[in-house]
Amino acid sequence: MISYLRGIDHTLVTDVEDSPFKASYRDQTGEREPSRPADERFWAATTHGAGTQTLEWEAADGDWSVVVMNADGSRGVSADISADAKVGFLDELGWSTLGAAAIFLVAAAGLLTLGLRTRPVRARAA
Repeated sequence: MISYLRGIDHTLVTDVEDSPFKASYRDQTGEREPSRPADERFWAATTHGAGTQTLEWEAADGDWSVVVMNADGSRGVSADISADAKVGFLDELGWSTLGAAAIFLVAAAGLLTLGLRTRPVRARAA
C-alpha cells in the first residue's frame, strides 16, 4: 500500500486529539497518477459505490492504515468517517468484575456486622 501511494499527491493524518477533537495533517506531493483503487488486490478490506458506505472488518494484529479515495483515483475527496470496535472479552471482564465486587460487598458487610455488634458489659467483682 505504501508503494501504491509513493509519488502520488495525498494527505496524511499525522495525529488525532479527542478532547477537543482535532486532527493534524501533512500533505505529500507527487507527480504520478494513481491507478483505480478497486483494481488493486493488496487492500485488506474495501468498500466502494455511491452513497454512504459501511465497512465491517475483523482486524488482525499489526499496523493498519485507512485510505479514502475517489473510485477513479482523482483528487478532491471529502469524507465523514467514524469508527468503532468490538472487544470480545469486555463482556466477560465486566461480569467477572461485578461478581467479584458482590463477593467483596458481602464479605465487608459480614465483617462490619461482626465489628460493630455490641459486647455485653460484665459486672466487676468488688
